[in-house]
Amino acid sequence: MFFLKSDELRNHLHSIIHKDTQQHKTHFDLTIDSIYKFTKAGSLDFGGSEFEAAEKELIKPQKNQGDDYGWWNLPQGHYQASMNETIKEAGDTIAFINLHPHARKAGIITNASMLPNQHNEDPITLNFFAPDPGCNIKENARFAVLYLLAS
Repeated sequence: MFFLKSDELRNHLHSIIHKDTQQHKTHFDLTIDSIYKFTKAGSLDFGGSEFEAAEKELIKPQKNQGDDYGWWNLPQGHYQASMNETIKEAGDTIAFINLHPHARKAGIITNASMLPNQHNEDPITLNFFAPDPGCNIKENARFAVLYLLAS
């Protein structure tokens, strides 16, 4: 198994914001499109017949005067980020998503995710926790990194 490299990786992504900034040798930076706050508990059971997804509410970014892009000023809590980029036509690859180093240094906490066979241009999402002092995130911020693992 190996990670897809640069141009080949980029060929499997849609809705790229700025290729030259986001593209790296074996990974691609993912940018935030929207952020949701969880508002109602979900339900899990063994068989799945009683499963209910947690409800969530879109948080709108606030724009400062003269700023083209808004900011999410998040207090401490649990959120879900939806990325601008989507994966397309990636065949038998496994998507591996991790937090961008800048997001980690800003205090964001999340787990790495593996997304096998999810290459139908569904939004890439990542649940995360904003620390006690909160975190300010600008629209289109580089938030996560994507690796595609192929055999």
